[in-house]
Amino acid sequence: MNLKRIVTGSQSIFFPEGGAFTIPAAGIAGVASKPGATDPAFLVLGAIKWSKNPTHKTENYMEASPGSYVATDEIVLSKGITLKGKLEKQSNFAVQLQQACAALPVSPAAGGVFNPLSGPPVVRGWLHVQEYDQNDTLVNTVDYWVAMKASGDTNNDDKATETPIEAVVLFSTLNVGTLA
Repeated sequence: MNLKRIVTGSQSIFFPEGGAFTIPAAGIAGVASKPGATDPAFLVLGAIKWSKNPTHKTENYMEASPGSYVATDEIVLSKGITLKGKLEKQSNFAVQLQQACAALPVSPAAGGVFNPLSGPPVVRGWLHVQEYDQNDTLVNTVDYWVAMKASGDTNNDDKATETPIEAVVLFSTLNVGTLA
C-alpha cells in the first residue's frame, strides 16, 4: 500500500462455528476449518464502520543504571485485537445477538419464534472483512476467527436502528489478511 490519506468503508460477512460449507470443499466451520469467501452460507452483515483496537499487554523491563532504574526493554505479555462496530441493517442474526437466543433462520426468511437468553451471548465464527477506499478500490481483505457479541444498547427510537457489536479476534493459524 502506498503512503496516502484515505477514507475506508467495509463490507462484512460472517460464518458461524459449526455451520456446513461447500467452498472450497465440504467442511464444518471451526478454528481449523475456514469456508471460502464465496460460500453461499455466509451471513451478510453489510456495511459496518469497524474500529480496530489493539489489546496487547506489555510491561517495561527495568534495570539499575547504575543505581536508578531505567527501562531497557518492553516485554510483550499478551497480544490481541478487538473490532467494534454497529450492525446498521437489522436481520435475524442481529436479533440473535441482541436477544442471546438460539440461531434463527437466515434472513430474509421469516424468523419465527425465539426465546430470549436461550442461546449463547457470544457467537464464534469466521468474519470476512473487505475494506475499500473513497474511490471504491479494494484496500485489504481480512479473515478473522472471532468471538462476536452485542456490546451495547440497540436503539428503538426515531433514528435508524443500530446494534453495537464487538468481535474479539481469537487465535487461528487460518487468520489472514491481504493488502490490495
